[in-house]
Amino acid sequence: MAVYQQSNYGIRETGTTTSVPNNDIARCMYYLKCVCSVIDCNDANILRYTNYNNYWILSDSEDEIVYKLCLTLSPDEFEDKVFFESDAMCGSSGNNFFEISQVQNRLGVVGSILIAGRTRRVTSIMTYKMSWMRTNYFGPMSRLADRFNPERRLIRALQETDCTIS
Repeated sequence: MAVYQQSNYGIRETGTTTSVPNNDIARCMYYLKCVCSVIDCNDANILRYTNYNNYWILSDSEDEIVYKLCLTLSPDEFEDKVFFESDAMCGSSGNNFFEISQVQNRLGVVGSILIAGRTRRVTSIMTYKMSWMRTNYFGPMSRLADRFNPERRLIRALQETDCTIS
């Protein structure tokens, strides 16, 4: 008895080339835009913080909201669910987006993801190079932590002046 089984699946590249201003808030806003691109994020309160080309119009308190959103929506929440580190799938870009169909079990992609107590539908996946994550999340978030965390700012200032805390 012969068994014939065919698996149909599709992966369609949907990413586009973009230029992000060299500013920590702009890079964090771009990161948020990437998050909103892979999950069904139609929350106007979040989407307003994804217009990274207009980062400069945000107030200091809105900058802090961007920082806190990025903390809440950290890569740890998405890694191996909708974010996948893959130099090969990024090509010459730092990251890339793919729409997928009928490959959820094969890639281990989840159909939905729970974020801050709300279930969000997965709409695509993002692959990235670690250099992209350092440039658009880890580096900016570290610098913004100094800006928005007074204790951390004080410790860094003391370290820079070679003072010790007793």
